[in-house]
Amino acid sequence: MLWILHLFFISAFASEATAKSINLGVPYKYNRNQALVEYHDLIISAYSDIGYKVNIVLRTAQSPREILLSGKVDAVAYDDLSDTREVEKVVITSFPVAKTFAMVFYLKSAPVTTKTLKKYKGTISLNNARILKEAARRHLNFVQATNPFHCMQLLLEKKVHYCISVREVGLSTIKANPEAKGKVEMMEEPFVETPVHLAMRREFKDIMPKLEEALKKRLTGDLSPYPTVRGALNTNP
Repeated sequence: MLWILHLFFISAFASEATAKSINLGVPYKYNRNQALVEYHDLIISAYSDIGYKVNIVLRTAQSPREILLSGKVDAVAYDDLSDTREVEKVVITSFPVAKTFAMVFYLKSAPVTTKTLKKYKGTISLNNARILKEAARRHLNFVQATNPFHCMQLLLEKKVHYCISVREVGLSTIKANPEAKGKVEMMEEPFVETPVHLAMRREFKDIMPKLEEALKKRLTGDLSPYPTVRGALNTNP
């Protein structure tokens, strides 16, 4: 009888452990980009603080909101609040985890300016809803890239005249690509401000208060493990 009870409790604890996990959607090839690695490490640590194991799920070439609503993942670490489709089905952090800017990257040999952007063709990663929305508002001519590396590669191959990316992600992409070093520059003037929130499917709304508290402790604590994105992290959530 005792061994039956023992097995029951082991099974119960195992089931609880399995239940306390979450599937986090991350960009394709994110582990090649130091900025994305550090940011997601912060998110994973916050989940761990509240007892959740994170399962990494590589996202296909879709926007974060589309991926989240598809049910393929439980959470995405990047939501800039621009995509409002079916917002009633998601729960989003009440404060941005990071506050950064989208920047224009161009070839040193073929510089562009804010005033001349309309004259040229650019590219933007399709997961950046706020950047895409701003580019459309300015009536820019652009194509969508599947990820930051694709965005930068199109620029290096001279298929476009500029690439617009979140500052830290763009700089990390350049650093990770030997072909880009010394060839790609960043415009000084920001293209658009970009808040970065975490979003989950509505089914996980009950854990959001605990997760926000864990994020606040992380953001107001030691940020030395995140040198590449530290300047963009929200230290006053």
